[in-house]
Amino acid sequence: MPKDPIAPKPLFTAAPDIPTQQAKEQASKLMECARYLNHTGVMLGDHRMVVASYHLNTMVRVLLDQLEDEQPPSPWPC
Repeated sequence: MPKDPIAPKPLFTAAPDIPTQQAKEQASKLMECARYLNHTGVMLGDHRMVVASYHLNTMVRVLLDQLEDEQPPSPWPC
């Protein structure tokens, strides 16, 4: 059966060959950009910038959640 062409596809996703730590570092940089965009948008009164920062922040958060879900559970310290 063919895939549904309307089914949502992830916009941001970690590629299997990229180390998790590197992907988290890049996601963190995107989060900083979203914060800056939000701050600048608020200071300038530009609603579009604020909305764009919200969407970018949401996409990065989903990516970070995906990376956390793929991490093997760490053992508790003895």
